[in-house]
Parts: sequence; structure tokens; C-alpha cells
Amino acid sequence: MQSEPKNYSVEDVYELVKGNEAAFDKLYFCLEPKVYAFALKLVRNKEEAEEVVQEVFLKVWEKRASIQPESGIDSYLFTIAKNLVYNKAKRRVYAHAYHKYLAAKDYAESSTENQIRYNELSQQVKDLIESLPPVRQQVFTLSRLEGFSNQEIAQKLNTSNSNIENHLNKALRLFKTAIAKTLLFQLFLLWGGSEWFK
Repeated sequence: MQSEPKNYSVEDVYELVKGNEAAFDKLYFCLEPKVYAFALKLVRNKEEAEEVVQEVFLKVWEKRASIQPESGIDSYLFTIAKNLVYNKAKRRVYAHAYHKYLAAKDYAESSTENQIRYNELSQQVKDLIESLPPVRQQVFTLSRLEGFSNQEIAQKLNTSNSNIENHLNKALRLFKTAIAKTLLFQLFLLWGGSEWFK
């Protein structure tokens, strides 16, 4: 029985870019454990981490022609994994907020009208989060949506607790201002959003 390869070279990445399936398999066997460990640290769930790994390598194969071998494929894989995790988290948040909003308001409108409201509310929440600078958006997502402590976030991002607190304070000021001016105020109260600002 042939053993799985443990190491890869930049030549393997070049072969992947050309569409070489054997090179892809080799990279998968070499890098899958690293990507899995990285994803597991983010999602803290084995099944979700495995799903992230599969999606990461699917995207690698689909976008192989755009890979820059000399730039290092490890960081490329981690970036894909991170973006997948954050996008999944956002989708869960929007769906959760919508269902709690409907339950509390006891809507009697048609499903079409409810869908319109869902789209509007989801877009408002999404716009607020995505209006944040990239690092601040990442800090906010990890803290308020994923439940990580400031210290854990600081360790993940290799920065200080005070820097994390600064990002959170600025993000929360934006949310407070926006929420006070829109119907999101009701949504956030029903959703337990007041806990974000403690």
C-alpha cells in the first residue's frame, strides 16, 4: 500500500495551476490537516470544520488558474477558510434574527410580504457589518457573533487586548447610531442585541 505524501514543493503548486490532478491530491494530503486544524479553531465543531475543508479545496481546484505559486499556498488556503467561516456565520445570524423577529411580531402577512421584510432587514444588518473596515469587521464578528473573548481574539490576530477593545468600541458606536435611527432597534432588542453593548 502506497503511503500518502507528507511534503510538497512549489513545483507541485505549479502543476496544480496547470490542472494536474495528481498534484492536487498530493497538496490535499499534505495540507488538509493544517486547514482542518485552522477551521476547527474558528468553528469549534468537527463536522463544520470538515465541511469547511471540503469547500476550501473545492475552491482551490475551481480557481487553480489564478493561484500564485511563489506567494505560498498555505496562506491562500487559510484565507479561503477564514472567509468561508465568516460568511457562514453571517448567514446564520441573518436567519436567526429574522425568525425571532417574525415570532415576536406574529406576522399575518403573506409569505411574499414576509420575504420582502426578511430581505430588507437582512440587508440592513449586512450593510452595517460590511461597512466596517476589514479588521474591525473581523473583530466584531469574532466577538459578537462567534462569542470569542477579547483575549482569544487578540491571540488569533496577534495583537493586544487594548487594540481589540478599541476596534469593538468604534464598531459599537456605529451600531448604536444606526440602530437608534431604524427599525433595527426593535430587531436588536428582540434578538438580545442589547447584550452587544455591555
